[in-house]
Amino acid sequence: MLVADATMVIQGGDGRRSVRAADFFQGFLDTALEEQEMLVEIRIPKARGSGWSYRKFNRRAQDYAVVAAAVVLGDVPRVSLVNMGSVPIRATEVEAALAAGEEYGRAARLSAEGTDPMPDHNASEEYRRHLACELVAEALAEAGDRQSPFS
Repeated sequence: MLVADATMVIQGGDGRRSVRAADFFQGFLDTALEEQEMLVEIRIPKARGSGWSYRKFNRRAQDYAVVAAAVVLGDVPRVSLVNMGSVPIRATEVEAALAAGEEYGRAARLSAEGTDPMPDHNASEEYRRHLACELVAEALAEAGDRQSPFS
């Protein structure tokens, strides 16, 4: 949702409100939902001509991702990472490099910049940083292949 620039629509006793995905995720297993509220709709803007990809590394099928990367390439390149901090984050250094015309492999090397991955029994901080760079490189290549010249 973060990379798609989605809007979350929340319903509660006081009515509906909209929250950008960037503001929805607030901490580990914590969202912008308040008591007596629920998520009722997710609005995703149409991305004409965009290439996209989602890459995830996990140890066993159906496990949570050790690290995941999502990419949308269009007018504005967007890259997000999961498990590189307490909430899903945008890889702004990668996005800036891509917007400046950097090639995918070089831009992907910036994936771990500004991240704060938490080590656990699945991966160290350093391994998560390595995975982020590899997954973003793969996702950029796939998204580039999927990009349509027609809008």
